[in-house]
Amino acid sequence: MSKIQLSLVILGGLLLFNSCSSPKVESFGDELVEQFGQKNYSKFDTTAYFTVFKSEQKRLATELNNPKWMAEFADSSKGLTFIGRNLSQGKIDTLYSFLTAIGEHGLSAEPFHAEEIRGLYKDISTSKTGRVEDLYPLLARLDLLGADGYVTYVNALQHGAVNPKRLYGRYFEKQNRMTISYARKVLDSIDMCELLPSIQPTHSYYLKLQKILVSKGLSSQAREDIYLLMEKLRWMNTDFPEKYVFVNIPEQKLKMVANSKVEDVMNICVGETTYAPFAKRGEGGSNHETPVMSGQLDRMQVNPVWNIPSSIVKKELIASLRANPYYLESRNMVAYNKRGQLVDPSTVNWSADSVLNFRFKQNPGTDNSLGSIKFIFSNPYAIYLHDTPAKHMFSAKNRAVSHGCVRVEKPAALASFLIDDEEIAAQIASEIVDTLNVSRWVKMKKHIPVYITYYTTWLNDEGELYKAPDIYGYDERLRKAMKKYLPKTI
Repeated sequence: MSKIQLSLVILGGLLLFNSCSSPKVESFGDELVEQFGQKNYSKFDTTAYFTVFKSEQKRLATELNNPKWMAEFADSSKGLTFIGRNLSQGKIDTLYSFLTAIGEHGLSAEPFHAEEIRGLYKDISTSKTGRVEDLYPLLARLDLLGADGYVTYVNALQHGAVNPKRLYGRYFEKQNRMTISYARKVLDSIDMCELLPSIQPTHSYYLKLQKILVSKGLSSQAREDIYLLMEKLRWMNTDFPEKYVFVNIPEQKLKMVANSKVEDVMNICVGETTYAPFAKRGEGGSNHETPVMSGQLDRMQVNPVWNIPSSIVKKELIASLRANPYYLESRNMVAYNKRGQLVDPSTVNWSADSVLNFRFKQNPGTDNSLGSIKFIFSNPYAIYLHDTPAKHMFSAKNRAVSHGCVRVEKPAALASFLIDDEEIAAQIASEIVDTLNVSRWVKMKKHIPVYITYYTTWLNDEGELYKAPDIYGYDERLRKAMKKYLPKTI
């Protein structure tokens, strides 16, 4: 295959040069004749067109959302191009109708080239010169902008317009972003008229937001809040299950939800931040922001043992021990050397570097930092939900005070919700009181999903919007990243 032939298959191939696929008509020129009724269009010259195409590709590079992908597709040898597959049968009109309706998703049609696509198709359709060479620049632009807009639309609806992992260091939810191989598949082998309806989000909260958007009287700020929330829901891309635990970091609350209704709610403490408005006053502050993530709550520990993380040992515990050798005893803690042997704190030189290799734990008791119950879901980041003896913090306005885990105000209520068995829940409650120093694991027969989220705007059970403070300053980053995608009416 020649270089010209390879390049002509831009965006999956405008023309067909090999036997891997079979065109519906003998040449693209014949297809133009069939579509627009101009006999001279049969004189379509691939070499001349390619010269024009290269010029248009260079000129439009800065307008494309995916210029590298477009260049990569230019070296593909598979299938037909965007216009080769979609110029006929009204498919351009179908694409245009979806692109212009993208305001329903809180997005501007401009980055998806909606009006340019419509205008180019109209110019091609109404051209009366009969000179096929007059179509070359129009076809080239339609091919580039059409493919780029189409791929960008599919990616935005399925995964979100921007990638949250590029915005937030502690966004630990898995993201299935569009790959170049899938983009090529979208252009080459998936029917546009089938794909576009199928990728419309079906998340229950997303659909509620779409209904709110058409309401009159919404302020510009309320609209922007909805736009950003819809983007966050596109990152999620799946609806909530029948029963789940909803932890919303900005709201600093945990909700127990069943059958789309909040059964109970409690205050929580979340990770400390360095974001000035919510950083610890007078303490310099540390970045222990609770990550955005989800999992399956599958077990809990009653009267838990706290295996103290090495980060806390190195940054805080060792300094306390060097200032007070009796610190461990005063906090119901014990230490183990690198051979796993329990050590006598009075015999240890806490100034030695070797103590950094010690392991520390806090035994069950009223002063245990994890309180009476620890709630576990598998994750590689050592994040979990737990009780705390520092009950006074739940009445504070700013509860961004933890090392990253989530402290819960009503552990017994949460345990009862998760187990859904009053007898076992009562037994757990009695063990907390009667066997305070005895730790026990409780495995849950039915795992319950937990979502640790970051929504500064949310909906109550009545479908009304409410706001929470942006305690980590995440929304400003998202607003900047979404700038070109947000409707200009706000």
